[in-house]
Amino acid sequence: MKMNIGQRISRLRKAKNLSQQELAKQLYLTDKTISSWESGRTEPKLSMVVKLSEILDCSAKYLICGESAKSEIKTEIKIRLLETEYHQLKVFMDAHAEFINESHQVDTYYQPNHRKFVQEPKITEWLRVGQRGNKKLIDYEKWHGVHSDRYEIEIDDIEKMETVFQVVGLEEIAVVDKMRRKYVYLNKYEIALDVVKDLGRYVEIEVMKYDKSIEEEYNTLLRLARKLNLSTDRIDKLGYAYYMLKEKKNYGEGTV
Repeated sequence: MKMNIGQRISRLRKAKNLSQQELAKQLYLTDKTISSWESGRTEPKLSMVVKLSEILDCSAKYLICGESAKSEIKTEIKIRLLETEYHQLKVFMDAHAEFINESHQVDTYYQPNHRKFVQEPKITEWLRVGQRGNKKLIDYEKWHGVHSDRYEIEIDDIEKMETVFQVVGLEEIAVVDKMRRKYVYLNKYEIALDVVKDLGRYVEIEVMKYDKSIEEEYNTLLRLARKLNLSTDRIDKLGYAYYMLKEKKNYGEGTV
């Protein structure tokens, strides 16, 4: 039988050796609230699911969807912002969305030296090692037009992992350094405001709860962006790593 969200919270909490009271304290809630979730009487809001995912070291989509196909699918749009647009959107999000956190993120991208992930005019798949505070992650992602398949695991030692990459022939192709402010909006979307070193300011809007088909959810994202006064003509389909690659002196000389 498939577990519900409360059962998944309970299983992951116990795996972390946390009592309901200890988990509640980290969320600034009461242990009665945790008990209510785990028993299935109530469910946490999406913003609380995002916070739970960071404490329990899992994806928010796993808590929501379990091991269904949608838990491995990402549907999002990314739009480049002018500085004034960034600050206006930040003011709006602070007033109308639930702030989750602000973090410094550094992602290092790799590709096999026998296989090229760059397919002009963009990178369509990548292997990435990321630092998220004390958490270290490795994920593989491949884009399919309006959505991507993503597989992510946590690792203990990035230096050892990089040594393994060298042995098996994975080469570093780009490093993306950004400051990210994360929000939950309308109890459905995760909105991230990014300031990316050497590239500029961006917003990423991702579907966290799927009520429709992938294509319909993508169209909903477009409508939401317009309601937020964002130009869908500036949707970025290339990705941060692609632009960092272009900055490399040897880009375009057959090395990537």
